[in-house]
Amino acid sequence: MAETDIMRAIRFHDYGGPEQLVLEEAPVPRPGTGTVLVRVLAAGVNPVDWKVRAGWMKEFQPIPLPAIPGRDVAGVIEAIGSGVSGFRQGQAVYGMADSGSYAEHAVASRKEPGVEARAVVF
Repeated sequence: MAETDIMRAIRFHDYGGPEQLVLEEAPVPRPGTGTVLVRVLAAGVNPVDWKVRAGWMKEFQPIPLPAIPGRDVAGVIEAIGSGVSGFRQGQAVYGMADSGSYAEHAVASRKEPGVEARAVVF
């Protein structure tokens, strides 16, 4: 993957209604330690997604803008970060992404037993 890889993503630059959602280009996220890069094939839409976009949660869960909404994801592992074992490129996965799932790619971390973390189910 090149340093300047670009993907299409739904993002919002300001809190508000659905008119804030824009399809645009964004950098492909990079998998870090303990994470994988998932090529998104499907993303779930949940009530919390519009509440975040509307700004209902910004006081106790602020997010940097622009933001890519969505957490539920299903797809295929495209790249594996350091510290991840037992998985391979091309493996189908589903679960929750660390980065927004309304995009062509998302990063997800593995949930270890006893550790509370956002996780993809491998």
